[in-house]
Amino acid sequence: MTRIVDVARLPINALEAAADCYIVVDVLRATTTIATLFAAGMESLLVAGEIELARARGAVDGRLLFGEVHGLRPEGFDFGNSPLESAEAPVAGRGGVLFTTNGTAALCALAGRGAVVAGALANLGAVARFASEFERVVVVCAGNAKGTVFSEEDFAAAGAIVRAIEGLNTGLQPGDQARRARALDAEYEIANAPHAALLRELGLAADVEFCLRRESSQAVPLVVDSGHGWALLRDAGRFRH
Repeated sequence: MTRIVDVARLPINALEAAADCYIVVDVLRATTTIATLFAAGMESLLVAGEIELARARGAVDGRLLFGEVHGLRPEGFDFGNSPLESAEAPVAGRGGVLFTTNGTAALCALAGRGAVVAGALANLGAVARFASEFERVVVVCAGNAKGTVFSEEDFAAAGAIVRAIEGLNTGLQPGDQARRARALDAEYEIANAPHAALLRELGLAADVEFCLRRESSQAVPLVVDSGHGWALLRDAGRFRH
């Protein structure tokens, strides 16, 4: 049962917070894409902190390449960082590699510190249930500009996850940032965030709408292995049963 939950406004803040479980949130769009890929049947996903590492591991391991640079699919990648595209991609039983500007770096930075999972509105309930097995939980906002700039949309999505965890655990003690985050209207903040506006300008409005959907995935993407600049995720809900 969870006793303490808080929110880290940036990944660097999470590195200073002791927890048993870290939930990384990059709601627009990396962690939504990750939850969607596993819902579509992906066997495993390697997230990379650098694009060249993603290319190399994709080639060596025969994995599908997903990712973005400035919001768009990089040259030579199979797919972008798009949850809508991921939902329709032929990923069942296959492995993938994902590189993004913010979310993948945050997952790599926290790998090995405890249970580390990718969360979003898409897999809100599944992640909250998983986190409730741990006493101390920190929800980590991936942020913008390679994790150096606060992201209101990630903070609001983190608040929705906090509320979901609170609903499953009596006597929970939320930290100061958790209380601030849970007071926000997640869908409103995400839809009106500057990054959402940028995605719409790039012609990706449908991705923004997808990221606003709750419970489109029952996956719990969990880091099961990691190394310098990479982390391997599998769906905890699938392999733990």
